[in-house]
Amino acid sequence: MSHSPRRQSAFTLIELLVVMVIIAILAALVLSIAGLVQNKAARARCEAEIKALAAGCEAYKADNGSFPQDATITDTLDPRTVGTPTSYEASALFLYQQISGDLNANGRNEPNANPPEPKSYLSDFFKPGNLSIDSSKAMGTAGYVKFIKDPWGNSYGYSTKGAAAEQAYRTLVLTNPAATRTTGVGYNATYDLWSTAGKTAAPAPGSASDITPVWLKNW
Repeated sequence: MSHSPRRQSAFTLIELLVVMVIIAILAALVLSIAGLVQNKAARARCEAEIKALAAGCEAYKADNGSFPQDATITDTLDPRTVGTPTSYEASALFLYQQISGDLNANGRNEPNANPPEPKSYLSDFFKPGNLSIDSSKAMGTAGYVKFIKDPWGNSYGYSTKGAAAEQAYRTLVLTNPAATRTTGVGYNATYDLWSTAGKTAAPAPGSASDITPVWLKNW
């Protein structure tokens, strides 16, 4: 009595290709959604950090009569024309030093030092995740902190260029009532604080309109 050979079921090449394509599509969808979720979380965190830094600036002003300002660092940085985060590092370090009280940027506020450092206006804010550090130096060494970093790992921007222009106008108008304000520098007459939200390219020459709409900022 003869028996017919049993057919063994198996995937064809086309079926395998279809399955692989479906898996690739699903993986791409998952990755894209994960990226959107991560970016949304980073933006929310950045907004909260900008509010916290702004609160620190307000507390600093309450004690010192003005916001943190430096003629050669923050007065010269203009967010309207400078869109490269690496150009913000000096201003972000200056802001850190002033509102943390850590003037030598060694990662510690030392009010009992000799001479004593000023008080910190954001003692609970400056954690390792909020700071870019110089890995070649140990905590407690001057210059250990490099700048305040945003959730994308770039430097926050801090500028008082608009404030400097307003101050110059108010001084000039005392002797020249016909004096006019300088316009087109900075965005606020107090200070500008912002993150480029992950963007690292400089704006088009003479204009930041192609970048600032995605920035997170206080203006």
